[in-house]
Amino acid sequence: MSNHVFPQIDRRMRPLRVLLLMCAVHLLAAGSAVAQALPQTLTILVEDAADPWSKSDGTGYSNDVVIAAFKAIGIEARLKVVPYARCKHQVLNGDVVACFNMTWQPELEGKVRLAEQPIYRVNNDVFESLDAPLPKPADGQCSLPPGTLLGITRDYEYSPQVVALETAGTTFESAQSDLQSLKKLAAHRIQAALVITNDLQDKMQRVVQAGTQKAVRFAFNCGTTTGTLGFSLAHPDGLRALHAYEEGYRQIQANGVLQQIHARWFP
Repeated sequence: MSNHVFPQIDRRMRPLRVLLLMCAVHLLAAGSAVAQALPQTLTILVEDAADPWSKSDGTGYSNDVVIAAFKAIGIEARLKVVPYARCKHQVLNGDVVACFNMTWQPELEGKVRLAEQPIYRVNNDVFESLDAPLPKPADGQCSLPPGTLLGITRDYEYSPQVVALETAGTTFESAQSDLQSLKKLAAHRIQAALVITNDLQDKMQRVVQAGTQKAVRFAFNCGTTTGTLGFSLAHPDGLRALHAYEEGYRQIQANGVLQQIHARWFP
C-alpha cells in the first residue's frame, strides 16, 4: 500500500526510523570500540576430538563460527588445536583468552564466562556392550546399577543427569576421548561408555569411527548439553574478547553468514 495514501502515518514513522538507525549506528560503534581495544589477532584454544564441531585437523562447524564472528568485527582468531583437558586448564588459569567447546559447570564460577549464545546442542548418550547389555531404565530415566564402570572423557562437562550417576554409585573411568571409551567397552574393560552425539548425524557414527560397531550399541540417553566459547576472567583480554565475540556473533546471525556456515556443514 502506498504511503501517499496515508501521509500522516508516514510522518509519524520517521522518528522511529531515525531512532532505529541511531541504535544500529551505536551498536556498530560499540562493537568497533571493543575490537579496537583488543589485539588484531587472538589465539584461542579449541578441542581436538569433537567431530563435526571441532576436529583434530583444525576444521569444524564451531571453528568456522568462531572465526567468522571475530572476523565480522575485524579481529583474526587464530585457533590452536589441543586436547580438551589442556584447553580447559589453560582458560581456567588465565593462560589463554578463550577455549571451546565448553559447557557450564559450577567449577567455572568466577573463573570463566561462557558466551550467551550456544554454538550447538548435543546428547549425552550411554552405550553398552552387545553381549553384556545394561538393565534398561524406565523411559526418560538415566540410571545404572551401583558399581557400574562408566567410561567418560577426561574433563568434559556433562549433564546434571550424568553427574547424578556418580552420586548414585556409578564409577567414572576417564579416557582421552569417547572413541577411547568405546574401545574400552568393546574390550570389556568397562561396562558402559558415555558418548557425545548430535541429532544431525547418525547416533552410531562415533561407534563406526572407533571401529567397534560389531561390539557396542546405543543404550539410552542421559540428557543434553550445549557447547560454546568460554572466556577467561583471569586473562586481561577475557571480558573484552567476550563482548567482541558476542557482537560479531550477532552480526553473522543478522547478515546470513551463520546460516551459510550451517548449510555448508549440514546440507
